Amino acid sequence: MTRFMLIAPLLAAVCLAQPARPLFDGKTLKGWVNEGPAATFTAADGELRTSGLGHAPNWLRTAEEFEDFRLTFEYKLDQWTEAAVIVRAPRTARPQHAGITLVLTHDFHNESTPHTTGAVLGVRAPEWKMPEAETWGRWRRVVIEARGTRFKASIDGHTVQDVDTSAVPALAHRLRRGHIGFPDMGYSYAVRNVEITDLGRPTELVSLLAGQSLDTWTRRGDSGQWRVSGEGTVEGSNGHSILYAPGEFGDFEFTAAVRTHGRVNGGVFFRGDAAGARRGFEVQIYSPVDSVYPTGSVYGRARSRISADLEGRWFLLQVRVEGARVQVWIDGEPVAESNQLPKELLAAGRIGLQIHSDKATIEFRDLRVRTLESAGPVN
Repeated sequence: MTRFMLIAPLLAAVCLAQPARPLFDGKTLKGWVNEGPAATFTAADGELRTSGLGHAPNWLRTAEEFEDFRLTFEYKLDQWTEAAVIVRAPRTARPQHAGITLVLTHDFHNESTPHTTGAVLGVRAPEWKMPEAETWGRWRRVVIEARGTRFKASIDGHTVQDVDTSAVPALAHRLRRGHIGFPDMGYSYAVRNVEITDLGRPTELVSLLAGQSLDTWTRRGDSGQWRVSGEGTVEGSNGHSILYAPGEFGDFEFTAAVRTHGRVNGGVFFRGDAAGARRGFEVQIYSPVDSVYPTGSVYGRARSRISADLEGRWFLLQVRVEGARVQVWIDGEPVAESNQLPKELLAAGRIGLQIHSDKATIEFRDLRVRTLESAGPVN
């Protein structure tokens, strides 16, 4: 069994489902956060509305995170509008494929695909097709229920999704806890009467930054600066060192939001030690997409398939480690895997953050681990 010390688990008290409560007060953005460089969502007259003038990566999310819940709201689209709701979303610039995204759009192509109203974006077409003439210009009511790996959604009482995400390979690794959000997709639309019922059933996560301090972390290497900045962000810059979190992990799932500046070379080490010969194996964070081992690579073992330039924006790194096998996802997309971890790297070890560049910076936030004894996708 994996053992860890001096790390406070992210545990919520087990409780019965609470009564529904509003997430939107109808007048202000209290309880909501505009993500991205342009704050394109506003609140007035009982509606949350986006102008659509900012487009991606701008989106609006709840300040709170939710795991098992029942969400209800109404939405209305302008003509030609593309919109969506994202649940269990990470605090990143492109959360659509790490959380679960329900498509809400003006359908006008007389087809039902994984990109039409009621679809799970890019994965699963809707089970009921809304008449095209009714997809815009009027208020529609959405109900979403998430319980463990079961995801159900309806629009105006018609079931559009009822799926066990663990049985769908493209959904099996999606987050089980996260924010609720609405993306700016370049079009104007409105949302109102947003309510949530918390259904409880928390899962056990371990935060690597308990107490918002690096006092219990151990540094390997003498150069580089490490600090904790606002919103619980660990920042490494200007040097060459690895900072190991306390605790040891064997088989686990890991997530972190990451942002790079200055074409940084860095990474995350797993099953390592702060001293001695075993540093662990590395999942690379290296901005140039055409490098030998770009971001998401299992260094020295598997090159990442990533093609996007992630420099300067928050992205989600997910890593699953089980025995000799390691799998890596970036923003919900699988980018690398290897079944060839050597014998000396199979034992439990520490997780370390690396800076390996001068005049460059790497940031990490929402650093979380779930041991595989508490099975389920990582958050």
